[in-house]
Amino acid sequence: MKHGTHTQDRRVFLKSLAILAGSATLAPFIRVLPAMASSSLIQTSEQRILMGTFVNMTVLAPSQTLGQEAIGRAFEEVRRQIGIFDRFDSVTALSTLNQSGRLNGAPQELLDVVDFSATLSRHSGGRFDITIAPVVNLLERTHGKPDSKELREVLDLVNASGLRQRGNDLHFTSTGMAATLDGVAKGFIADRAAEVLMSHGVENFLIDAGGDIRAQGSPEGLERPWRVAIEDPDKGGNYPSIINMRSGAVATSGGYEVFFDPKKKSHHLVNPSNGSSPQYIKSVSVQAPTVMQADGLATTLSLMSPREALRLTSSLPGHSCLLVTSTGARLTSPEWS
Repeated sequence: MKHGTHTQDRRVFLKSLAILAGSATLAPFIRVLPAMASSSLIQTSEQRILMGTFVNMTVLAPSQTLGQEAIGRAFEEVRRQIGIFDRFDSVTALSTLNQSGRLNGAPQELLDVVDFSATLSRHSGGRFDITIAPVVNLLERTHGKPDSKELREVLDLVNASGLRQRGNDLHFTSTGMAATLDGVAKGFIADRAAEVLMSHGVENFLIDAGGDIRAQGSPEGLERPWRVAIEDPDKGGNYPSIINMRSGAVATSGGYEVFFDPKKKSHHLVNPSNGSSPQYIKSVSVQAPTVMQADGLATTLSLMSPREALRLTSSLPGHSCLLVTSTGARLTSPEWS
């Protein structure tokens, strides 16, 4: 849902499929290693271009027809959620909030994601802040080289507590504030797709939303888990980790593909306190119960020192992380596997 100067960010809701098909962002952060389905279940897969990336769903069902029906319904839910969270579409709920400074009768999905984001902001000491949107917009417009005065002005608008909720209504406390849910919305949407699959009786599935993974069961419908390879940030095929998944989610965040300036020093991961982008941590992968949790925490940890990142992750039950630094070091929390 964000984008940079030389490569389109996988989170941008692009309008042109022709542009998207040629974009380098379609290379996933995470690769799913193949496996064959059992003879009693039929493996069905479908891939679509949504949310600025490839979204692939693989399910095991008693018949191909049932598998296709479940996948179709899940993609319908994805499109419905995009109609809430796409900040580049002027008619969505999030865009209305950003344009008007308030939104009466906000959809419950938006309220849920805003609430989760506020909690993550508190846990991270403000590192994760969805009101960073004015800064991101400025960096994009100036190709990562903003005027210092203008940067200070938009940094003054960054204030997580300045997005208030009263009942089902949302409003900003200052004119010019805006929110981006780029760090969590795609994960939330993937989780909703998973709920649809499960409601249609699918017990074995994997959703890959541009590297945001939600898995359940087995690729065979038997005992063997899904195997997922974490992408090498240097694109050398040297995967930092290969994990086995029977349930839950994994997501990776990194600034090595999405940048605003030719020198790749300014990218979509932005420190809310000064507008800079981290350089030492190259990528962060997080395992969590849901994709929204994994997506949001991966973004957050990217803006922390390794020690802070490992400490925060260890304090969250059911979460683990892998950090890859610019020196090639691989640091993991105790529960990473």
